[in-house]
Amino acid sequence: MSIAIGTRLGSYEIIALLGKGGMGEVYRARDTRVERDVAIKVSAGRFGERFSREAQAIASLNHPNICTLYDVGPDYLVMEFVEGESPKGPLPLETALDYGRQIAAALEAAHDKGIVHRDLKPGNIMVTPQGTVKVLDFGLAKVVSATASGALSENSPTFSMAATQAGVIVGTAAYMAPEQARGMAVDKRADIWAFGVVLYEMLTGRRLFQGDDLTDTLAAVVRDKPDLSTVPAAVRRLLEKCLEKDPKKRLRDISGVQLLLEGETPVQVQTKPPSKGWRLAVAAAAAAALVGLASIAFVHFRESPPDLLAVMFSIDAPTDSNFTQEYGGFAASPDGHYIVLAVRNKTGTSTSLWLRPLDSMAARPLPGTEGGNFPFWSADGRSIGFTALTPGGKLKRIDIAGGAPLTLGDVAASRVSPTGTWNRDGVILFGSATGLQRVSAAGGGASTLTKVDAAKKETGHGYPQFLPDGNRFLYFAESGDPNIQGVYASSLSNAGQRQQILRTAAKAVYVPTTGRYPGYLLWMQDRTLLAQRFDPNALKLEGNPVSVAEDIGLNPGKLCARGVLGIRRGVARVLF
Repeated sequence: MSIAIGTRLGSYEIIALLGKGGMGEVYRARDTRVERDVAIKVSAGRFGERFSREAQAIASLNHPNICTLYDVGPDYLVMEFVEGESPKGPLPLETALDYGRQIAAALEAAHDKGIVHRDLKPGNIMVTPQGTVKVLDFGLAKVVSATASGALSENSPTFSMAATQAGVIVGTAAYMAPEQARGMAVDKRADIWAFGVVLYEMLTGRRLFQGDDLTDTLAAVVRDKPDLSTVPAAVRRLLEKCLEKDPKKRLRDISGVQLLLEGETPVQVQTKPPSKGWRLAVAAAAAAALVGLASIAFVHFRESPPDLLAVMFSIDAPTDSNFTQEYGGFAASPDGHYIVLAVRNKTGTSTSLWLRPLDSMAARPLPGTEGGNFPFWSADGRSIGFTALTPGGKLKRIDIAGGAPLTLGDVAASRVSPTGTWNRDGVILFGSATGLQRVSAAGGGASTLTKVDAAKKETGHGYPQFLPDGNRFLYFAESGDPNIQGVYASSLSNAGQRQQILRTAAKAVYVPTTGRYPGYLLWMQDRTLLAQRFDPNALKLEGNPVSVAEDIGLNPGKLCARGVLGIRRGVARVLF
């Protein structure tokens, strides 16, 4: 039965009816104690003790993209009143992605506290006139259905603005995960499925799963393969990972949404503690980029905008092997899909390269890479360059699709890392004690490009990295003079001239500019990873360095702290 306008529920005065649903009615009301408007959702049944306990947990959520639960009455909920509209597609790509990121942020905040929505759909999402997304009824699908009158199952909606119960049921069924539609137990991965369905609808303006009635809709959810041919390519991979029928194959954590939007691979986390693993530093937009075997901790910039995050995790070496202890023992592919690892056998007598997809726990050896180390990727991500120090010291390349490696040139043994860089024109640079060496990816032997200056106490040039134009590059000059040692910029067209960018005792890595976001130069100082804006065209540092992550230096029995770095709305794959 509807409540008359002017009725009071405690200190809340009913102002207007906003909508009806299978669980009751939704009213706009006035909290007379603090003189603010609220939304009151009156249930068809009275709440029990369990509901109150769970509602208190939901009320603890404090996030700008989550509608706040203020109070719980005997048969009603008092929530933040949100003025706005539910998102309706088709929306422009940037608008849909902006809303999607905000929805994902809300889900992440709740999932971190163990709260699952279970009824995510456009009707439970509001967009304010200012463009802020608010997710409504967070966690109440579980709480209300478990304790209210029992008229609806746990998989049914909580409340909705829809006019009829039939419309509500079919609408909710369209956003259920397959395991939810089957009546199985669900976890946060059900929310990730619903997120994918909602994002599809915002992009296309069409419902992904539909039928003439509840049974047909649920059958489509369980049976039909989503047709993603009409969505922009930029979001197709994300939707594929969100809409896996098997929850074991689905994106496991909503924090992976950002990197998938940029073409990266999200973290897949297990609770097994790490052993003999790398301790890696990863910067990413609210997301991790590698497969880890340890818990994840986010470390925000202290002085910069929230474009970057750092993530700590570990990764195990293959069975009966260890990682090489040399600096430069792994590299991530340009598209972020793979990592190549330099692995030493159990006895420590030989090394080889292993390839591991970032969305898999399994690595495979690359035949023909025995003795290989210091891997680096071609610009197209199809090949790997590496150094085989024994026998003889050779620079080689191998295609990841298979085949025998090709020898490109000689590599002289030195204390300078021969790690290389490979531009889109097939030019490879690698370090040596005499200076950077240049070689063609087609072979033909190496030639000296830069020369060390003995008068400046230089002992080697190494860690080169091509800048976006493929002509200019950065490299590290090792020297006994601290004023000389550091990172320099030069070019293929005029390698005789160079410009010092940074005085440092360690290499630096450039993170490319993406869209309106600046590029960054990153380097280690003591045990801290620092970042500073860098203009690759003017070859100038801008602003002040900021700390990305701390305490990631060398550890006894561990490798150097390294990782993959990404920027919000853009990615760059960088290893430390």
